[in-house]
Amino acid sequence: MNHVSRLLLATAVAALLIGCNDRTDRTDSGGVLLEVEVAGNGIPFRVPVNGIDSLMVPTITINSIVAEPGAVTSQIMDVEMERLEVRFERGDAGTRVPPPYVVDVLGTIPVGGTLTLNNWDVMSFEQFRSPPLSDLKFENGGIDQETGLEVIRLNLIIRAFGRTRSGTNVSSVPRGQTIEFTQ
Repeated sequence: MNHVSRLLLATAVAALLIGCNDRTDRTDSGGVLLEVEVAGNGIPFRVPVNGIDSLMVPTITINSIVAEPGAVTSQIMDVEMERLEVRFERGDAGTRVPPPYVVDVLGTIPVGGTLTLNNWDVMSFEQFRSPPLSDLKFENGGIDQETGLEVIRLNLIIRAFGRTRSGTNVSSVPRGQTIEFTQ
């Protein structure tokens, strides 16, 4: 084999490898996106902390949306749910927040379909028995120790996480809901 032939063969192999890396290095959402919806009156605006140890909503719907409308879909784009997370941010002058609420979710969402969670908790005893919400319990004085107020405003940030059957991790964009917690 002469020098020119070797050079042409090496160039062809290099072009082939570059083309393959370009295709396999791309990352995407597995062709689907997740969206979380809480039914219209699903989360109350004001919640008294005394006498309750969890906050439940009647319906949470997780939608699987085809990322490119009109694209060809298949069952490998179905999403196997893994978990639902609720994180908290203060919506008032305070800085303390309850620990995140994380719960495993079992279920599969067909591509373009939905998964409905009925009577689902978005907060548990752990959040209500931790500062700042525990401050509002009568036995603890009924006042946020940080702000001196009888009302705590929290933003609940809800996200869903799963994996397509092809192995791509997918998650919803954060969905926020503000709640005032009182004595």
